[in-house]
Amino acid sequence: METCDGATPVNTLPAGILLGAVLFDLLIGEPPKRMHPVVWMGRIIAALEEHSIENHQRLWGVIIVILTAAPFTIAGYLLEANDSLTLAGIAGILLSIYLLKSTFSIKMLTGEAKRVEEELERGDIDSARSKLPIFVSRETEGFDEEKTTSAVIESVSESYLDTILSPLFYFTLLGLPGALAYKAVNTIDSMIGYMEPPYQNLGYLPAKLDDILNYIPARISAIIIILAAATKRRVEALNCARSEHEKTPSPNSGWPMAAAAGALGVRLEKPGAYILNASAPPPRPEDIGESVKLVLRASMILIVLVAAMIYFTPTIERWHGLLGILFR
Repeated sequence: METCDGATPVNTLPAGILLGAVLFDLLIGEPPKRMHPVVWMGRIIAALEEHSIENHQRLWGVIIVILTAAPFTIAGYLLEANDSLTLAGIAGILLSIYLLKSTFSIKMLTGEAKRVEEELERGDIDSARSKLPIFVSRETEGFDEEKTTSAVIESVSESYLDTILSPLFYFTLLGLPGALAYKAVNTIDSMIGYMEPPYQNLGYLPAKLDDILNYIPARISAIIIILAAATKRRVEALNCARSEHEKTPSPNSGWPMAAAAGALGVRLEKPGAYILNASAPPPRPEDIGESVKLVLRASMILIVLVAAMIYFTPTIERWHGLLGILFR
């Protein structure tokens, strides 16, 4: 559809939903657990896992993906189809804002990181370490200040990818259904997407699907983190992302983590797994605050880019642009 003067049409409603979701996140934060769509996803996953069939674990993993993602994707599609300004349409818009906000989290991620920084600056390493399960699944007993700080910075930079950028990436390409479908897959991966017992078969498809869905966003995340870095550190962030991203077991998480390590000028280490930017000094507690500022700047850059793309560019052109990147 074109405007009456032949100009490129604008997409006011999707852009408004995006900005409404961002304001919801920054001003209010997370909904109560009993009303949080991601908590609902988690309950579906847990119930399906409990009733999984022992001899058909990989097939059951497929079923978990379908049955978890389908209701939320369908709900997103139905809401997008009702874009009138009737009372029902306005209620649908508000629900769309609520659901889109549930797919990403800026305030909670940065707020939890700042709390660990405050504990470390007070010298309360035990309290700081007790908060690490929020960020990482690794064994953290005996972590000192350096390892605790590194774990938080690693998690903040990696979470920029899967809890902020990727949901908005799929919202840009596929609208609300895309963002909700991505969040469902990512939630399944976080719960059962492991290659170790007892999940190596049940979690096989969710883990691989999550890797596929994050493949392009991971590379975009590194670019935006580099842009968000201080001017004097952008070259180091670029070089670090290019040379160090393959050191992590995940094919995707190394991109934002390596870019952040270069942008902050610190060494990040997961004991026994990888060291990023090894020649840099170890991180200090105040570097957590710097990583939070970095992610906030990167988030603002992302939101402006996504809002502009949605507002000014028809969906088909966004797909053409993505296909051009993939197959040029």
